[in-house]
Amino acid sequence: MILIYAFSNQWGTNISRRVLSDLQRLLPHFPEINYQIIFGHPRIFYNKYIRNDEYELILGLGDYWGVESKIRIETIARNVYGKESIYPLAPIKIEFSLPELELYEPDNFKISENMGTYNCNWIAFQTQLVIDKKKLKTRHLFLHLPKRSNSMVLARNISSLIEGNQMLK
Repeated sequence: MILIYAFSNQWGTNISRRVLSDLQRLLPHFPEINYQIIFGHPRIFYNKYIRNDEYELILGLGDYWGVESKIRIETIARNVYGKESIYPLAPIKIEFSLPELELYEPDNFKISENMGTYNCNWIAFQTQLVIDKKKLKTRHLFLHLPKRSNSMVLARNISSLIEGNQMLK
């Protein structure tokens, strides 16, 4: 089973929510994908869909601020939410158990270590922490999406990344 989630604003108009909808249209032949939306703080979502479940792949989508046009492939999360620690006594930063990413288009994607300190970082840190603690084989990928881009173009790029690197089997 594969989990793909996206953060949403109250209207469902932000880029990560729109890309999730477009991915559902582009990848309909993979019924083992569980598409989910997060509203607000991700704690309830984490407890319901991640903490006690096991997936082959977890793919998170979030918006980022800035003028850059590339999709950021995040590689680490930090143990910080705002100015507080997410999980006391956990490492300061944690590397994602990324899937093999041999094929990606550098014109469309950028490798990044900047999850920020808010909801995207919180869910990514907690997700990787449970993967590491339980020694799961789950691959974990988080993509930050440029908010001023066309959602279908981003979805096609993500679909190519997923299929080109054989993340769906």
